[in-house]
Amino acid sequence: MTNQLETPEVYDRIRLACQGNQHLGRNLVLEYIDGYDEAEDKHHDEWRVIDLDTGEVFAKDRDPRAALQVASVMTIIEGSNAHVYVREAVRYRQFKDVPLADKLRHINEHAKDLEQEFKLTCDDRCPLQAAMEHYQQCYSHACWYQQDNGNWYIASDASATRK
Repeated sequence: MTNQLETPEVYDRIRLACQGNQHLGRNLVLEYIDGYDEAEDKHHDEWRVIDLDTGEVFAKDRDPRAALQVASVMTIIEGSNAHVYVREAVRYRQFKDVPLADKLRHINEHAKDLEQEFKLTCDDRCPLQAAMEHYQQCYSHACWYQQDNGNWYIASDASATRK
């Protein structure tokens, strides 16, 4: 039985498409490795751009941005357009699809506002019922979006999302 040398773990591996440039035909990946390499007597904790067929390393760094920048340059297709920022698509949902806790938070806040308004105007309607009717009437279409904090909100121009 042969003893195998200890090698680092590969945790992430992203294949790189190299079409139409000097790296065509290479088996390039951007990968994260961590662990001890017994053959080199060295601990690795780095991102690297490597050709899996030849073992040639084009970049390696603890900072993924350094390796990513090299990978980006290596995968540019001659004559392709410059990198342009693409805004993330916002996925709007209907009121019925919003989680119950967020529905209740919105309706509760609106009902409290209406309660004060109704007191001032001597309106005897139930503020909770009025708030629910208002949300069903005005915000039932796909105008709800989720922010990074996990809470759901209404698009500032809710009518613009109506289809």
